[in-house]
Amino acid sequence: MKHTITRIGAALLVASLAGGCSSSEPTADPSSGLDKLLITTNITTASPIVGYVGTLKDLSVTSFTNAKSRQSTEYPYVTVYKNDVFVMPQRFGDIIRKYTRQSDGNLAEAGTVVAPAGSQPICTVIESDTRAYTTLFATGKILVFNPTTLAVLNTIDLTKYALGGDGNPDANVMAFRDGKLYVACSQTSDGYTSKFPVQVLIIDVTNNFAITSATDSRSTWAGSINEQKSIFFDEAGDLYIFCVASYGFGGPTQKCGFLRIKNGQTAFDPTYFFNVADYSITGVPGNKVDYLQRMRYAGNGIVYATGNIYALASNPPNYVNDRTYGAFKVDLANKTITKLNLPYSNGYGSSVGLFENKVLFGIAGTSGVGIYSYDPATNTASPSPIVTTQGDPSSIETF
Repeated sequence: MKHTITRIGAALLVASLAGGCSSSEPTADPSSGLDKLLITTNITTASPIVGYVGTLKDLSVTSFTNAKSRQSTEYPYVTVYKNDVFVMPQRFGDIIRKYTRQSDGNLAEAGTVVAPAGSQPICTVIESDTRAYTTLFATGKILVFNPTTLAVLNTIDLTKYALGGDGNPDANVMAFRDGKLYVACSQTSDGYTSKFPVQVLIIDVTNNFAITSATDSRSTWAGSINEQKSIFFDEAGDLYIFCVASYGFGGPTQKCGFLRIKNGQTAFDPTYFFNVADYSITGVPGNKVDYLQRMRYAGNGIVYATGNIYALASNPPNYVNDRTYGAFKVDLANKTITKLNLPYSNGYGSSVGLFENKVLFGIAGTSGVGIYSYDPATNTASPSPIVTTQGDPSSIETF
């Protein structure tokens, strides 16, 4: 089962099918002299695979090593808030670790939040200095805690919204805006697939955590459990969510793509669905992706993403050595996908970040492993890594 999950994006790994989650976090002062980037990497030559979380000053540093990084689980998930980093152990544990960036490039231990045993904390969203939320994927609940003191404040029970009778809606990624917490639900009972409509739970945190359920049958499996920013807001305040449709395991009738909830609404927009599964992409084998992997909304309706091209997979798949993930520009308004001139990656890389008017792609390619740069203004990409990394780069975040 581990290999099947790895094919889903090398992000879910082990028992079943998730880093951190999208939020409107404040940014730290860029003139502070502290490192500006957070990088997670995976050492795929280790057995078991080992993940690391570390900081990088900026793109003038052309080689990133794990010398000052914090060791973590395979493919760790992270949420950045001001100077703090919250690290979730993927599906390998129940302890959320908090680190604070230091002027010497280290991440100092700042405490832990211990979730209930076997609950599998997946995604953390920070509302403010005094309140944060973490989805507990295995129990159908959300843990509410203070991100400063790390004291547990409350638990939000979502179990009554489970479809199919298993008692768990499988809450994964989240976004927060204007007093509302938007929670994507996988609604899977076998860890691989969902046969239910997309579901997003809208929680009014100012009104005793009142919950509204929004569903849509045009796709399946809300959010990408391994991509914190597969749920996001545009400039108009409209919520977009990428729905992975069982990562290709649900059969040809399940269509992955983007759905929308317009600003001020609590139901999906019936006029909008970008069917990514059926879109023909020029320049990739088979002209299709079976899902998008990592993504970042860059403004003006543009998303930069990586996506899995199953036609590139070997048979049986080799999840470390296969390079099946391409880099793409997605236009939400015009519903187009353009292949960018960047190398293919395995799923342990295939990350995306935004920094100083550039789009950064973490790529574990055959010709170079590290961070590549794409300039939207000139439509040009670096032919090789501008920063080499020790390990396959699975996430790129900015402070």
